[in-house]
Amino acid sequence: MDMEQDLVKVAAVQAAPVWIDLKGGIEKTVKLIDEAGAQGVKLINFPETWLPGYPWQIWMGPPAFAIKYFARYVKNSIEAGSDEEKEICAAARRNNIHVVMGVSERDGGSLYMAQWHIGPDGQVISRRRKLKPTHVERSVFGEGDGSDMIVNDTELGKIGALCCWEHFQPLSKYSLFAQGEQIHCAAWPAFSLYDKLTHGFSAEVNTNANQTYAMEGQCFVLQSCAMISQEIYDELVTTEQQKMFLEVGGGYSRVFGPDGATYGENLAPTEEGLVIADIDMNKIIMAKVAADPAGHYSRPDALALVHNKSKLRRVLSPQEAAEQVRSSDASDTDADEIAAQ
Repeated sequence: MDMEQDLVKVAAVQAAPVWIDLKGGIEKTVKLIDEAGAQGVKLINFPETWLPGYPWQIWMGPPAFAIKYFARYVKNSIEAGSDEEKEICAAARRNNIHVVMGVSERDGGSLYMAQWHIGPDGQVISRRRKLKPTHVERSVFGEGDGSDMIVNDTELGKIGALCCWEHFQPLSKYSLFAQGEQIHCAAWPAFSLYDKLTHGFSAEVNTNANQTYAMEGQCFVLQSCAMISQEIYDELVTTEQQKMFLEVGGGYSRVFGPDGATYGENLAPTEEGLVIADIDMNKIIMAKVAADPAGHYSRPDALALVHNKSKLRRVLSPQEAAEQVRSSDASDTDADEIAAQ
């Protein structure tokens, strides 16, 4: 096999969103996709809720502070199949590039923290929603379901994605490892929120989580991290107390290999751009020899994961409801059998 054929050029975006401005966000998105395409990138990963930007306002004070942004945020969230999505798809097709896009997805009267995977032909490969929004995010966003824990088999390899603190959910990670994930797209907001208040929000802790993810799953990880621009800071920080909550910058995009090594040239926390790297898929083979958590390095007789891949639906016909009950009974039986082992 020609080793050069196993090299994939990837990019992790590090930039400030055009905050709560979908039109401006689409324009910036297309420019970044074109920039990556011009450099031969085959996969570009964007930060969490890149469109229309992460709702940092929910962390900046009581609900009365955040609620004033809500209508504006909803109106600027993106809908599946919209003209805005078609612009992204056209950019992917024009550049022959895979795009994994972090969005606030508007569906009816609800919002979801989503990652959309668009293929190089401009067609949507998959849409997933964050399984469990974190802490006060639940005041804005709904939840995904088991059908969102997916890995897509592509010509580049098997590509999966998670948002933010989903990387601290061991079962969520294992569900992707078990599907043979080879390239993982991790989406994060800026690491300058609450950095002065808790180490758990720091760049060190969260970046280490993705480096560990690469080691645990023997895969490549594209960590894409947004930034706080001066414009976003000036809009959100209006009191002395709020100066403790947020800082300008916070960009820590990285590319990690299956041995935990860092690839590409990292940018300063206040610098916008792309972290671009050529990744060698053969390194996954070598890492799997040492440890494969869903293969030879597992003990399914002692520990096993039950993954309900059913899509959550709010309205069912009587026939569908009956089928769901039958499926649930089957799942209970499977769980009982696993427990009995």
